[in-house]
Order: sequence, then structure tokens, then C-alpha cells
Amino acid sequence: MTKFNILMLSIIILILGTLTVLVVQLPERITKPVPQQKVWSVKDQLDYANTLLAKGLQQEAASVFEKYIESAKASNKEIAKVCYRLGNIYMDLYQYEKALALFYRAEMLDKDAEFMQEMNQKIVEALENLGLSSQAQYELAERVSLGDTSTKKGEVVARIGKREITQSEIDKVLAGLPEWMRKEMTKEDKRLEFIRNYVATEVLYEKAKRLGIDKKAEIRQTLERTKKELVVQDYISKEIEEKLKIDPQDVENYYKANKDKYTEPAKIKISYVEFSEDSEKEKALKELDEGKGREVEGWINRGSSYISGIGEAKNVIESLFLGEKGERTDPLKIKDKFYIFSIEDKRPEKIRSFNEVKNQVKYEYRMKKERSIADSLLKDALEKQEVEIFYKPSKKTEIKDE
Repeated sequence: MTKFNILMLSIIILILGTLTVLVVQLPERITKPVPQQKVWSVKDQLDYANTLLAKGLQQEAASVFEKYIESAKASNKEIAKVCYRLGNIYMDLYQYEKALALFYRAEMLDKDAEFMQEMNQKIVEALENLGLSSQAQYELAERVSLGDTSTKKGEVVARIGKREITQSEIDKVLAGLPEWMRKEMTKEDKRLEFIRNYVATEVLYEKAKRLGIDKKAEIRQTLERTKKELVVQDYISKEIEEKLKIDPQDVENYYKANKDKYTEPAKIKISYVEFSEDSEKEKALKELDEGKGREVEGWINRGSSYISGIGEAKNVIESLFLGEKGERTDPLKIKDKFYIFSIEDKRPEKIRSFNEVKNQVKYEYRMKKERSIADSLLKDALEKQEVEIFYKPSKKTEIKDE
């Protein structure tokens, strides 16, 4: 074997050895495939957000919607819908700044959205809740068609910095007051006092806003509750106004069925003298004869238990009604003193005539009818919405003394 052959053989053996080593190590060198994690689809994200909402986790659902808005490869129209929905969630959470930002974004993404009219109202509502009344009025004029919103500026009655308070602004506030208060405001001194109080309230409100007090969750929750109550009251008032019919005969029938409510009880007027010792009795009687007795102010109704200047005396009052005008009682002991009473005047029980109490009866009958209509409205609303209340008050547990 030549040197060349030996060299070639050595090379072949070396190559075979290397191949053998590689074959042995090959399984270890092969990288095992890593299982791919499932990527959430757009539908998965929205389903998850809806699940959170159904469970009452609004803040958590809002976070998922936010991630969807930033990452989803959806059309502007679809993103706008989600922005509007998320804005409504933030309205419910009293986070009006975030709600506004989302409403404006939805508007930019889809100016012809089917929910645009509702969103316009939400924008105005959010601005009002943030205390941005001027901006809200501007938005209202621009967005919501509620007739001509232009008003005359009117006379300036006060100024806060650069802000002018006009007579028309004051008149609008006065229009929301009860009629008796509006009548009071026709007096110049009362109107001036009202304007001063109004301006003071506006100044303090602006200061509170600068301190961020209006952004507190509890304040916004209270405002929201108050707004709901006012809206409901206005709705009920309108329904009552439409349905309430007062028949004069019904008013008279109500009076006849409730005469006891319009009956004046028997009443007496009395005077008295007091003494502490039996030896003082004759002197006390002499004072009563001379008209020096102490007169009790006003009438005492039957069933009362209190005598002005003396105190509780229920049994004494009942005994006084057994006497007649001009009579005197024997000495009666109340606490640590003796009293002799003189019946100065006495009037029997009297049923007031319908004409005497007509206005009172009409008012009470009206209140009764209004309550009946309001109760009926509530009952119908609960039935139509298939409302069920599952809460049951727990039984009171007796606390035993140890």
C-alpha cells in the first residue's frame, strides 16, 4: 500500500468517525418545536369585555376596551362604535373627562354614525357635569336642534372678574323657584339679596372647582342621583298634570267621608291660682274672686295633656271639661303645688261646614289623587319591565345580655 493510499484511508476513517459523532449528537441538537400560544381575536377581546360588564366589573371591562381600541385592526366605523360604548361606561363611572375624550374620538372616526344624536346629548351632559356650563351651552347650540338658543344679553347686574352676570341669567334661575318665592323677589331688597347670594355661590363654586372638589367620585355620584330624582319628579309631574281631573262633587264626597278630619275639638279657656300650703287657700280664692288669677294664654283642646305655665296635667284637663263656664274646681295637686282653676269659657266640639274648609278639602283630595296616580305609574313601570326584587330583610336577632 502506497503512502498515498494510506493517507486516503486515514482521511476516510476520520470522515466516518466525524459522521458517527454527528449522527449520535443529532437528536440533541434538533430544536423541539415550541407550541404557539393562541392569539386573541378581535371577537375574543370584545367577548371578554362584555363578560366583565355582565359581571359588574365596569372598570376592568373599560381597560379591555381601551386595549382593543389601540390594537384592533378594524375599520374606523367599528372603532368609533367601541369608543362610544366605552365613553358611556366612563359616564356611568363618573369619569367625565375620559368619556368626553372618547366621544370626540368617535366623532372624528365616524361623523355619520347612527348614534351621533345620542352622543351629542352625552357630550353636553358630560360638560355640564364637569361644570363647563358655557361650553355645554355652545355644544348644545352647535349639536342639538332644540330651537333657537340665542338670547338677548340683557342688563348686566353683577360681574365676577371678566364674567358678566346678566338680568336674563338671574331671571332663568328665578323661573325655577316656587311661585311664592318668585313673588318675594319682586321686592327690591329681596331681589338684591338673592343676586348677592347667587354671585357668592358662583364664586365659591369656582373656587371649589379649582381645588378639584367637583371631581370627587362621591360628589359626582350625588349629582347623578340628584339629576335622576329631578328627571323622575318632572316626568311624574307631567303625567299627573295630564291624568289629574278634579270633580267638585268628588271633593264634596271626600269631605263627607272624612268629616272627623274637619271637626274642631271641644275647648276651654281657664285661669288659675296656685299655693303650696293649705293655710294659703283662702288667700288664693280671694285673688281669684278679684280677677287676679293667672290666665292661660289661648284655648286648651280636649285631649291635650299640657297646660302652659304648669306642665303635664292630662288628668286635670279631662276633669276641667266636666265643668261648665264660670265654675271653679276644688284645689287640685299637680306635683308639689295646689291649683284652683276657673273655667272662663267653654266651646263644644264643632264640625266645620264644607264651605269653611273647602280649600283645605280640595288640597287634601288633590294630594290623595296625585299619590294614587304616582303609585299607579310606579306599579305599571315595574310590571312592564318585569322587575323582580330578591332582597329579603334578615330577621332581627335578639342580643342577650351576658
